[in-house]
Amino acid sequence: MADSAALARTGPRAAIAAREQYYDIDGSSAARAPQSDQAARPRDESGKSQDALTVWSIEWSFATAQQGDGCVLRDVKVTLDVAVTLPRWKPPATATAQLLKTWQAYLKAVRLHEAGHRVIAERNARELMAALTPLRGASCEKLSDEATRTAERIVADGRARNRGVRCTDEARRDTGVEAGTRERPGKISEAPERP
Repeated sequence: MADSAALARTGPRAAIAAREQYYDIDGSSAARAPQSDQAARPRDESGKSQDALTVWSIEWSFATAQQGDGCVLRDVKVTLDVAVTLPRWKPPATATAQLLKTWQAYLKAVRLHEAGHRVIAERNARELMAALTPLRGASCEKLSDEATRTAERIVADGRARNRGVRCTDEARRDTGVEAGTRERPGKISEAPERP
C-alpha cells in the first residue's frame, strides 16, 4: 500500500469536501447528556442512533483515450465528501466544574474517534487517485473495466478499514460518561453505483 503522505505530495489530487455539523442535546448530568434527545442523534446506515457519526462517500470518473496501440485514462477525477456530526451541549447554569470537565473529556474522545474515520476516508480518496491515474491498457474497453474494478476494490478496502475503527470502552470509563453504542461505523458509498 502506498504511503499516504507521499500520495498527497505527488500527482493529481482528489477533491475533498469536509464539513462538521452539530445536533443539540439537553441534559443536566454527564451520564444523561449524550442520550438526552434520541430523535436528534445521527443514525447510521442500519438506523441505530449514535453519539456522533462520520459519513463519507467517494465518487470517481474518468475518460479513456486511444494512444498509439493502447489506451490511457484521462480526466481522472476523485471526489470525497465527508460529513462529521457531533453533539453540542449548552450546559445548564447549575453545571458543576467537574461536569464541564467530564463533558469536555467526552467530547475530545468523540472528536478523536470521528477524526479516525475522516483520516481513513481521505487516505482512501488519495489511494484511489494514485491507482487510477497511471493505468494503461491494450484496449479502452478493457482499461475502463480494469479502472472500475480497481476503484471498487480500493473503496472496499477503505470500507473494511473504516469498520475497524472502534470507540473503546476505555474512553467512556476515563471520562465517566456513558455513551450510546460501542461501535460507530461510518458509511462509505461509491459512485457510479445508483440505488
